[in-house]
Amino acid sequence: MTIARTLSLVLGVAALALPASVGKSEGSVPVSHPEPITIRILDGKGGAPLAHVHLLLVAGYDDRDLRLGLWSAEAITDARGRVSLPRALKDFSFVEVRVAKRKLCAAHGRSFGANLDRVRNEGMSTPNHCGTTVVEDTPGVLNVFARARAHDLLPPTASPAAEPPALPAAISPTAPAAIPPATPAVKQPDPQPDPGDGNPPQPRVHGVQISGPGRA
Repeated sequence: MTIARTLSLVLGVAALALPASVGKSEGSVPVSHPEPITIRILDGKGGAPLAHVHLLLVAGYDDRDLRLGLWSAEAITDARGRVSLPRALKDFSFVEVRVAKRKLCAAHGRSFGANLDRVRNEGMSTPNHCGTTVVEDTPGVLNVFARARAHDLLPPTASPAAEPPALPAAISPTAPAAIPPATPAVKQPDPQPDPGDGNPPQPRVHGVQISGPGRA
């Protein structure tokens, strides 16, 4: 009688535990999500994207997984403050975003955990206690507001445009070729008529007649 009662008690406990274990097993089976998820880091005051910011992304199935940090990856935002969630972290239920050397504008500081199902279906934005900037939620996009540092908001340095090299003067299409000035012709003095003494006529220079040989 005691053996039968003990056996019945064991079977009853096993029957109660079976549905709970089955449900936990089904909930822990990962589901593949091929759709991309984009994370944007924005300045909480002005809404400007924070470029080249180092992120630590932690994923898991519950808060305990996020605290332990069993599944994580590092990433750096691009020039528009965006980064794609790595493929290895896309199939989890939650993701936590930690921004290096910057505080988030959410109430709890340097990290924020988001439900990935909500991000996929509706989009999501973290609370913004740094200012009044808001953005419209877009499916597949997680907007994270952070406190920008001074160098985060500096405009990019524009490189000066290269000027085309000047054309040589000889082949310049707009500069006419230089023409040397004409040399004026030297006018020779007119010969004087023969005075009849047999001597050749002498030239006059500045109105003075030069005497030749035999002339006084």
